[in-house]
Amino acid sequence: MAKSTAQGDPKRWLSYYRWTAQRPPRELLLQLLNHIDWEPRPRRERTAIELGFGAGNDTLELLRRGWRVLAIDGQEGAARFLARRVPARLRSRLTILVAPMEGITLPSTDLVYASFSLPFCDPGRFPELWSEIGRAVRPGGHFAGQLFGDRDVWHGNRPMSFHSRRQVVRLARPWTTEMLRETDELGRAFDGPKRWHFFDLILEKPRVTR
Repeated sequence: MAKSTAQGDPKRWLSYYRWTAQRPPRELLLQLLNHIDWEPRPRRERTAIELGFGAGNDTLELLRRGWRVLAIDGQEGAARFLARRVPARLRSRLTILVAPMEGITLPSTDLVYASFSLPFCDPGRFPELWSEIGRAVRPGGHFAGQLFGDRDVWHGNRPMSFHSRRQVVRLARPWTTEMLRETDELGRAFDGPKRWHFFDLILEKPRVTR
């Protein structure tokens, strides 16, 4: 489900991308997109930013559905892996950027999507990143992704960002919450069995009203 512990090892990252490349798009993304597809068709092309795209499965789904995507990941290997997977007919709608999420400036967009990537943000920089996501999403646009909870087995063992349910609710307050789903279970990560505690979020930025 989540990334390798060997965050600086290109060979380990490549193994992780291969491990995840055959899975379908995330259920959370499909649920959001199926909801958005019922909305009136916009006059302009919809845009999305994926933070931490990894193997690129969800970026490819966004492209297939007609979105223009800025895919951002901190690993050069991820960029090469995704570039090889994109069909020629979709390449003009994809921009790939290799950059850390900390300190990034995001363009205005309809969707920021972050599948199990925000927890890997330096915890001291997380408030800045969350604020930047909120600034970048247009009114009526969405954020979708996960935050790790404070009962996750990695909590206290890694320099990552974890949140209690109360903190997650506070982070979501400026938005309209369309989903806040908590999972606490034994499962599997790339490195083996793991206790997972995370929150699935689908948030809509309120539209400007006069």
